Amino acid sequence: EGREQGIQEGIAKGIEQGIEKGIEKAALNALQKGLDIETIAEITGLSVERIEELKKKLN
Repeated sequence: EGREQGIQEGIAKGIEQGIEKGIEKAALNALQKGLDIETIAEITGLSVERIEELKKKLN
């Protein structure tokens, strides 16, 4: 039972990480299209600080 719970937690964590990467990719795409950081933060739920970090990766 403990092993199965560990597997389930691992799967859940993997899904969560995948969703986060998808949101970050959407934010990067929005930055490339010229949307402002505040709008991207509102749409994605990411913090302004996180979007600024992502923006630095583009430059």
